Amino acid sequence: MLDAIRFEASTLPTPEAIAALIDRVIAFLDQHGVDARAAHHTALVLSEVLTNLATHGDCCDRPANIAIAAEPDKVTGEVIDSGPPFDPRLAPEPSFDVGIAERPIGGLGLFLVRKLCSSLEYARRNGENCMIFAISREGNRGDKKSH
Repeated sequence: MLDAIRFEASTLPTPEAIAALIDRVIAFLDQHGVDARAAHHTALVLSEVLTNLATHGDCCDRPANIAIAAEPDKVTGEVIDSGPPFDPRLAPEPSFDVGIAERPIGGLGLFLVRKLCSSLEYARRNGENCMIFAISREGNRGDKKSH
């Protein structure tokens, strides 16, 4: 994310704080000419990751650090949190071969995250989760990279 226009913030993963962060991220991306599709996808990824941190990572009282960069061909993002180790790339795929009433709750959000990102990386560093993602910008979609 070097040589790019950056947005950085620290936020608690509470519904109110997530909503306020998303508003600021979308305004930042709009200000820097990022197309609505890429901005929306970035917002969805951040919302899902931060919501999961609160509901599954038991981190409502510990802030996550977020960095977003508007690059010419993509939006890149980084989320660093102090939750338990969790690699979103390894979450099981949801079952689509059963009806919605029989499908277990959960898993669709991370499935969506993996589908929206052109790249998704994860590392555990210094006791923290570090997730780095990229969303291709309109007109620069390229091929989806394997995760």
